[in-house]
Amino acid sequence: MKRKLAVVITNRTNYSKLKLVLRALREYDHIAIEIIASSSILLERYGAAYRDLEADGFKVDVKIDCLLMNDSHESMVNTVGLSMIQHSSYYASFNPDMLLVVGDRFDMIAPALAAAIMNIPIAHIQGGEISGSIDNKIRDVISKISYLHFVATEVSKTRLTQFGMDPETIFNYGCPAVDYIAQIDIGDRFNSDKLHKKLKHPINITVDEDYFLVLLHPDTTNEDDVDMRIVLKAVAAFNRKTLIFYPNVDAHNTSILGAISEYRHLEYFDTIKHLPLEGFVHVMGHCACMIGNSSAGIREAASFAVPVVNIGNRQEGRERNPNVIDVPCDHQAIVDAINYGLRTEFSKSNNFHKENCSKMIAAEIAAHMDTQLSMPILPAKVSS
Repeated sequence: MKRKLAVVITNRTNYSKLKLVLRALREYDHIAIEIIASSSILLERYGAAYRDLEADGFKVDVKIDCLLMNDSHESMVNTVGLSMIQHSSYYASFNPDMLLVVGDRFDMIAPALAAAIMNIPIAHIQGGEISGSIDNKIRDVISKISYLHFVATEVSKTRLTQFGMDPETIFNYGCPAVDYIAQIDIGDRFNSDKLHKKLKHPINITVDEDYFLVLLHPDTTNEDDVDMRIVLKAVAAFNRKTLIFYPNVDAHNTSILGAISEYRHLEYFDTIKHLPLEGFVHVMGHCACMIGNSSAGIREAASFAVPVVNIGNRQEGRERNPNVIDVPCDHQAIVDAINYGLRTEFSKSNNFHKENCSKMIAAEIAAHMDTQLSMPILPAKVSS
């Protein structure tokens, strides 16, 4: 007899936080894992990132096609409604004992709400944080309906306690994505062979070349918060090799994609829809500066002492490491911030990192699921 754990993965960043947790969970014989892939992780337009799971030996047990691509708030709401229907149907057939989810994205609230209404306990990674856009509200809602809470910092733990969560259900084990990248050997220099993906246009970066990484997402609460054209114009002023990643599928992403298309003709600009995790980490770890508003710049980049120019309000309120330089979406402010980042040395310390984070999360989930079975209790914590 096994307990059933359903794991929902809706986008490429989910997997960076779940890869090592899933690997650790496979070591527990009393847990049967079912991976549900839905939303943008299925889209060819965004690199069909679910294939990364399969390449790593994980089985995607079900694919739920629920994402509407109309680039509006209405389509986001419609996606949530359709996703709730489809996920609830799957839960009814699979009957999971627990659901594991990550984060704060609009496409994650549907599977979480469906599980809560169906009395399925939820284990939530990355609660208790503050940021801009609609993600802030979604994260709090998921925290409120969750049973177990795995936070990345003591500040987040305190915030959830103040929010009314039982302190006995909140575990400050760090960020599993940072735990994951800490175990990757990126080498001393950039090596395109490390990208683990055949790109349509090969990236021509020499081993000693300083290059930029640009990753900008729309702010769903303020369409005017960021303007990709301003960002790319500022970056282009440096005449450096620049890798520009596609944004996520939030409302207003077409303006970002349109700006990327306008600048695609520049010979030193390369656009990338998706890279497998190890490839993205390699690119991030060796770049001279990361520019945009992605949480990867706030959380993971500090582990490599990469300067990060964080633009606008999308990450407002989130805890930071010293490598983050906050600026408004203004041409000169972005140029000045990039120059500051290039001439400043940062430490590789990361306040989101705790050793054995993923193993501790897996052990806690396994222990809580184990209490429902007549078998020896597994250790609730792994020593760090």
